[in-house]
Amino acid sequence: MKEETTSPNPHYGEKGGFRKVTVTVPPDVYERLVRESARRKIAGEPNQLLSALLREAVNDYLERLPLE
Repeated sequence: MKEETTSPNPHYGEKGGFRKVTVTVPPDVYERLVRESARRKIAGEPNQLLSALLREAVNDYLERLPLE
């Protein structure tokens, strides 16, 4: 049974319960994030900010892990 999770990218003003985390990433990962951000912006897709991309990536990773 899967835990119910919060959307990684809720609407503006709905992240009051979120916790701030600082990460350091290698240059190649940063470049890939910037490229994906630009791709989304050009395509008119939502969640273009690097923080949104990182939230999605962490959420997707954790969803794949088995529950303990």
